[in-house]
Amino acid sequence: MLVKGYFRKVKEADRELLFTWANDAETRRQSFSSAPITWDEHAAWFARTQADTDSLHWILMVCDEENDDAQPAGVLRLTKHQESAAYRISYSIASAWRGRGLGSLLLEMAKMWTAALCLTCTELYGEVKAENIASVRCFEKAGYEKAAEDTGTAAGGNPAVLRFRADLSRKSLIYFRADANEQVGNGHLMRCLTIAGACEGRGLSPVFVTADEKSQETIAARGFPCLILNTDYKNMESELGKLPALLAGGAPIVLDSYHLTKTYVETLKENGHRVVWMDDLKAQEYPADMLINYNVYAKQLDYPVNRKTETDGRCTYLLGPAYAPIRPSFRREHGAVRENIDTVLVTTGGSDPYGAGIWFANLLAERLPDAKIMVVCGPYTKGKEELYRIAKQIGNVEVIEGCSDLSAVMHCCDLAVAAAGSTLYELCAAGLPGILYYLADNQRMGAEAFARETGVVNLGDIRSERFRSEADAHLTAALVHLTAVSERKKLADAMHALVDGKGAERIAEALAKLVFAHET
Repeated sequence: MLVKGYFRKVKEADRELLFTWANDAETRRQSFSSAPITWDEHAAWFARTQADTDSLHWILMVCDEENDDAQPAGVLRLTKHQESAAYRISYSIASAWRGRGLGSLLLEMAKMWTAALCLTCTELYGEVKAENIASVRCFEKAGYEKAAEDTGTAAGGNPAVLRFRADLSRKSLIYFRADANEQVGNGHLMRCLTIAGACEGRGLSPVFVTADEKSQETIAARGFPCLILNTDYKNMESELGKLPALLAGGAPIVLDSYHLTKTYVETLKENGHRVVWMDDLKAQEYPADMLINYNVYAKQLDYPVNRKTETDGRCTYLLGPAYAPIRPSFRREHGAVRENIDTVLVTTGGSDPYGAGIWFANLLAERLPDAKIMVVCGPYTKGKEELYRIAKQIGNVEVIEGCSDLSAVMHCCDLAVAAAGSTLYELCAAGLPGILYYLADNQRMGAEAFARETGVVNLGDIRSERFRSEADAHLTAALVHLTAVSERKKLADAMHALVDGKGAERIAEALAKLVFAHET
């Protein structure tokens, strides 16, 4: 069974691979020119295509059950017609991946990705030999229309070449503006990816916009196109000179950054975009059309909203943990809590700037010598080498790195020690009892509210001197208390009652209403 595919740009390192694919026997047989291609011919062609600013050249990347890592499985090239805004499709699927439905997948994705990344393109078309039944079926399955005219005839008057076309509709595009890096971590991006996934099931086509390339691979691996601005994520107003020209007219944009400014939001509004703001602290006020704050303390903040209508007449408000965007894989399927604490999960955010992973690994390994301590190492974790050294030295510590979905890990754990960020909401949805701490100012209110609402132990601010002197005793006391399975089940039930894991679907439903109400 294949997972979702994605495109990445063709790069210099792909030149030899494309040469091999181009000279595949079946590819040559179905091409309009069946003669073998020499290396010199290929090298010259490759150089021309890489330099052609009026073409798009992508590799299709997919995974299967036997390979977790994405593998190159096909190629798509779109070439602009000289006299129109149409682009001609050329594609092929690698021989090892044929017979798995990838042709129609590639052609379907071509419509969405081109609509997102090439606003000048209004139509895609492909020309296929009539005898190439497999490719004809791929175009038909992907929703392309067969043109009334053919481009050539064979003996007997039968069409030798069939033309398929697809008009590109941008009505359902929705943009997500978020970044991920060593400074801001992964939280903003990951929650937007979760919402985007829920939007797909409601007829919306999500497109991401980022300041730089650091998160492009993560976004593409989830199947979404990404516009890269090559700007400073901390200076969002510097984007305004180029961003509006890259966005489809009137399409809504979800903004998730602590570096927003009123000018930035107002400029998008003036350009006809509806603005959705992911808020956490109510530190600023922007002229948004929709505001989302799913934090457990959100309804205690002074938003000017009518609780019955969820609006103030201008802006719609989605407030509280019912809107926490959790991937479906995290949802708790049953209420079973195992008798003993055999496995403990430790999460530290995307960068762990204060060495929480190392600190908790040492302490938990000592307090729970018979348990496995699984420490998550984020993509920007500092002190990674020391963490691996400790894991090698201490037999019951394991480092988890490169895991984009911790749901399977959570479902096999008995307890978690987590930072009070997005992961805490995933723990709730998974029904995994936890002990929390915080490592940023924007996490403090959440940590305190979770402790108040569920009874989870809050160890406090890991940045403070007080934490280092007192957290050991507090953690030890919490472990003793949670040794009783009844206490862990009580805590797990309270956490799950607060966050049921269906927030992304609720947000996507509201976004769909925003998009389609505007269209009608």
